Amino acid sequence: MLSHVDHANPERIPLEACIESLRGRLEAVSRIQGGHTYFQEELRIFNKVANDQGWFLPSAPSELSLPPSDEGNEHQVWFRESHGTFLKATWPGFFGLRVVYRPDEESKASPIDYLERWLLHNAFFADQVRFLGVVPTPDGNRLIIEQPAIAGIPATSEAQIRDFFIGNGWKPFTSDGETAFFDPENGKSGSVCILFHIY
Repeated sequence: MLSHVDHANPERIPLEACIESLRGRLEAVSRIQGGHTYFQEELRIFNKVANDQGWFLPSAPSELSLPPSDEGNEHQVWFRESHGTFLKATWPGFFGLRVVYRPDEESKASPIDYLERWLLHNAFFADQVRFLGVVPTPDGNRLIIEQPAIAGIPATSEAQIRDFFIGNGWKPFTSDGETAFFDPENGKSGSVCILFHIY
């Protein structure tokens, strides 16, 4: 089996390779059982692939022992001034929420959903988010990513964010009282819509 760790830069695990490995395993399990995978099953699949591919970090990044620069629903965040990046660690055992899900599905995102969102984020917004690996904790895994710090003026209102997405062809909708957007060019024929929340 090929290793998906970038040996030229061991701190980088290509998101494309991660998703390819994970989706391949999900599709195989779905074919065998004749239906969709479920949350706990996706956790097991992720852990197996992460272990096989060497994604578990031998130790947590040193920043995790410091107070975070910021935190939100999905991450704790540390600014890495010397790298010009933000280090983000998911909360233990929590990888965000799904915006759209079937009635028989868990609303919580799996680690597979989480990494797929970052891959799509990179593709649609020309970002360079990198997956650094997994830190196991007694309360569940923490996924570690690094995102370039971008200088600019933050959007100050939901209207500015809405105008940006709509102006770029995205369609708004509401899910559980939150505004989200999908790209109709990549969300047709029943395939997964590309969704972004406004928090």
